[in-house]
Amino acid sequence: MAQVLILADDLTGAADCGVAFARSGVSTVLFVGDNAGDLDADVLSVDCDTRGSDPRQAADKTELLLRGYLRDGQIIFKKLDSTLRGNVAEELSAVLRAQRTLVPHAVAIFAPAFPALGRTTLDGTQLLHGKPLEESEIWQREGKRRRSYIPHIVCEAGLRCELIPLPTVRSDRGSLRTAMKMLAETTDVLVCDATTDEDLRAIAEATMSLESGTVWAGSAGLAYHLPEACGAVSSPPRTIGEQFASGPTLFVVGSPARTSQEQARVLAESGITEVTIHPSDLVAGDLEKYERPISEILLSSHDVLVRLDTIEAAMTSPRHLCRMLADILVPHANTVGALVVTGGETARTILEAWGVGALRIAQEVETGVPFCVTGKWRRRLPVITKAGDFGSPQTLLHCRDFLNALDRASSEKEL
Repeated sequence: MAQVLILADDLTGAADCGVAFARSGVSTVLFVGDNAGDLDADVLSVDCDTRGSDPRQAADKTELLLRGYLRDGQIIFKKLDSTLRGNVAEELSAVLRAQRTLVPHAVAIFAPAFPALGRTTLDGTQLLHGKPLEESEIWQREGKRRRSYIPHIVCEAGLRCELIPLPTVRSDRGSLRTAMKMLAETTDVLVCDATTDEDLRAIAEATMSLESGTVWAGSAGLAYHLPEACGAVSSPPRTIGEQFASGPTLFVVGSPARTSQEQARVLAESGITEVTIHPSDLVAGDLEKYERPISEILLSSHDVLVRLDTIEAAMTSPRHLCRMLADILVPHANTVGALVVTGGETARTILEAWGVGALRIAQEVETGVPFCVTGKWRRRLPVITKAGDFGSPQTLLHCRDFLNALDRASSEKEL
């Protein structure tokens, strides 16, 4: 059983947290499903697939999955979105409830900042590039109406909460540890301010002095500092010089995020062939309209960019749309030599449709953009996943350059 268990509410989150351990040389597997079976890894990152679920359903599923994997002495990391999307408080409450069956006084350390991507926490409020989340395009796109004051969000789920303000985080390590220990005796969740990676490093180190059973919660920003803090560092990361499946790269941009759409535009301008899918055609059942041109491009050994018309996509159920998109791409599982996907739900749906149950996480292409390889599947297919709002305009170009540098000769060996 894995020594570290990561529970995420979507696939891209499971991947970008898992890579924090993989890049430290620790064997890390991302599992897509409800039962990891005999997967062998020191770190298991599970996509619970609850981002778009009803809060009660999300909490129940998260708790059920955790109870299935839970072992005494295990490090538990609850991956929560750095822009507080999804069922943040409800899932954190569920994880604490399950963990307390083993450690009755377990407490959660919640530090959702991801400074490298402009997500910070100050005075308990989550900021994106210095502005409260309620002013961001991300929250406006999803129709969120609440404030981004984290203690209030956490308390809504019935959890007792205390804030560790930035001056305390930046005090000497002894003072920070003392403050955490004292507050942990009377609360459920310690919310930590952080605006830099050094703040997150201090939080990770200080929490090691707490009682066993502590639940760490946050984004990949915090996860990056846990391997060193908890001693989960192995040999240098394994090189990826092995051979991988051959064939062209399939880029799929399923996220409506402005960042992903700009990345797709830049990639298209580089000369890659683009196929824009109109959701109205999918709803009408006209899949062949896209299946044939995508097939012709891939069979001619050219990379292809598939993206959704974002205006039409906004009027269609995201989950239903992802399933129809996956149906179009099912015939190409044995043709492509690599898959790059933006959007967690899009990535999960495609991988499930292809029968991919696990990914072995190898390294990062960029911050928050992990490179993986299919595990226990018929081909060693390179896979890169990316959250919709992550990256620069050139990120997909960087992914293409990274993949082109791999040895893409045909191979059936497993990573």
